[in-house]
Amino acid sequence: MSKIARIIFLIVGAVMPIFVGLVHSYVHLTELITPEIEDFLQKKFEYSGKTQPLWDAWGVISFMMGISFIVIGLLNISTFRKLSKTEYPPILSILAMIFYLCCVLYVGIEYQAENQLYGGIVGGVLILICLTLTLRQNNSKL
Repeated sequence: MSKIARIIFLIVGAVMPIFVGLVHSYVHLTELITPEIEDFLQKKFEYSGKTQPLWDAWGVISFMMGISFIVIGLLNISTFRKLSKTEYPPILSILAMIFYLCCVLYVGIEYQAENQLYGGIVGGVLILICLTLTLRQNNSKL
């Protein structure tokens, strides 16, 4: 069972965030930074006492989102590599991924983003299986 929990953790915690981060960053850098989108986002707003165009705020948020997904995946790979071959993933890391996937579900529902909704559902089910297997193992040790 540790092998199943480890595979799920690796897929949901590392492979998918890195994949999503790379795709998002690629699309951001190749298709979303266009003169048309920049012109569209020139409306100004005030944030923290500073007036700036939406383009500036959106660009930072979009770029950092893609990079943050990659970092989440890399951190989970680091966690995974420190485990022995029979060790289950750490509960705290699993709970962090559950929180992350709850946020993915929220975005999918709130902003009618189908890809996020379905990804959050699939990832959520898988990580809950991982959590169940890990908790079972921890309870059997008691």
